[in-house]
Amino acid sequence: MIVTTATNKKVRELLKSVRDGSLIPRPEFQRRLVWTIKDKDKFIESVLKGYPFPEIYICNGEIDTDTGEGTQLLVDGLQRVSTLAEYFNGSSSFVHTLTNPYQDLMIPEKEAFLDYNVVVRDLGTLTKDQVIEVFRRLNSTQYTLRDMEVNNAIYDGAMKKFCERLSEHEFFEVHRVFLASDRKRMGDVSFCLSLVATMMYGYFNRDSEHESILSKYNESFPDESEYLRRIEFVFEFIDECGFDAKSRIWKKADFFTAFLELDGALNIAHLKVDPSSAVSNLTTFYDQVDSVVEQTEVAAIYYKSALQASNDRNNRLRRAFAISGVIRGETEDKVLAVMRDFGLV
Repeated sequence: MIVTTATNKKVRELLKSVRDGSLIPRPEFQRRLVWTIKDKDKFIESVLKGYPFPEIYICNGEIDTDTGEGTQLLVDGLQRVSTLAEYFNGSSSFVHTLTNPYQDLMIPEKEAFLDYNVVVRDLGTLTKDQVIEVFRRLNSTQYTLRDMEVNNAIYDGAMKKFCERLSEHEFFEVHRVFLASDRKRMGDVSFCLSLVATMMYGYFNRDSEHESILSKYNESFPDESEYLRRIEFVFEFIDECGFDAKSRIWKKADFFTAFLELDGALNIAHLKVDPSSAVSNLTTFYDQVDSVVEQTEVAAIYYKSALQASNDRNNRLRRAFAISGVIRGETEDKVLAVMRDFGLV
């Protein structure tokens, strides 16, 4: 049983602990920062007005048995503690609409801010697994974390690091595949994990294989170099195609399918796909998908599968058969026949 004790710490004590490194605000089980500028400003307004906010959770970190000094880990409360520090330090990223900058406050207001009492619940000494379980339980009801954010708290091994590096590849930045909101909530890492998992296991339903692949390749990812080679080859091919910046291919669901089917054609089937033919055929198909007048039956099926429940396995397969047919120059009838064989039309 985990025994907890609740105490009060003043804001100035928390800020000092963060500054001197005795309180670590972002150990590996924390999620990414997700608060908006408005969220931060509203939170600071509440503190300045003296309103309470939910307690934060800490546990014991490492202890130096020679000096007697030790650290504590912030299990839950990253957003709040980070925002307090940003406000106090006058961070340039902090935009004030409801509040005045800390340096512009009157002395009594500064003192009230620094003496604000924060409820801190100390979890004591826990194993890493216990810390992660506490974090999972707190956030399963309090913050509704995405699965990838929960997995981020559990797995920090080879596969997760590979997908994190992949999500930061300049290809995604140049072509603006990810939105700012994707990067904030680990949607970029989740997307890359789905890409890699599908390359390995084939199309699956939503994020059902994420935890499995993270667990299996947590200690090591032996084929990392081979998968990176395949990924780089497809990236280079797509760049050589020279798709227009407004092409449908840059939408995440469309890119997901195009990338995987190009990987299948280039790296698995070893087809000699001509970049100019590929961009011409795919552009024509995407135009049919977006057209009301010239939309073919396959294009209509693709459109619906990209619009609704796009991450369902059957819709991923519908898009895959359509794009595979376009890349390989197959007829509409042949593509439809394959879809019927799999019960997709």
